[in-house]
Amino acid sequence: MKYIIASFVLLFSMLSLAEQVKSFGEYDLHFNTFESTFLTPNIAQQYGFIRSKGQGLLNVAVTKNTSGKLPVPTAAIVSGKVTNLIGQIVTLSFVTIDEGDAIYYIAPFTKTNDEILRFSISAKLNADAAPMEASFQRHVYVEK
Repeated sequence: MKYIIASFVLLFSMLSLAEQVKSFGEYDLHFNTFESTFLTPNIAQQYGFIRSKGQGLLNVAVTKNTSGKLPVPTAAIVSGKVTNLIGQIVTLSFVTIDEGDAIYYIAPFTKTNDEILRFSISAKLNADAAPMEASFQRHVYVEK
């Protein structure tokens, strides 16, 4: 399991410029997209992801800020959707990756070359909590 953490840490450090964060009081909602081909075949198989040039992954994480300490990974109920420019909406299906000192919610999405996708995500700390919501768009490409 520690290899998974190392893989994601490496991946996220490479993509740090692409990561976005939105703050909600003491909690931060982190989100970014990346190519499914960035995952090793073993990791992709373990979590049921398809490695393909036409498949991207949305990563969402929630952390709690603590005074003078590193942010604490926080479990959440995550949902989301992706919409293309002609209005087709796809509800995202998230896989929870909980490694104790890291919790990620990853959802695959299909993409075509030179396409703008709009993402809407929501994370709740429990069923009765107010949602932490974010929307963003990405211009995606398919490598040839």
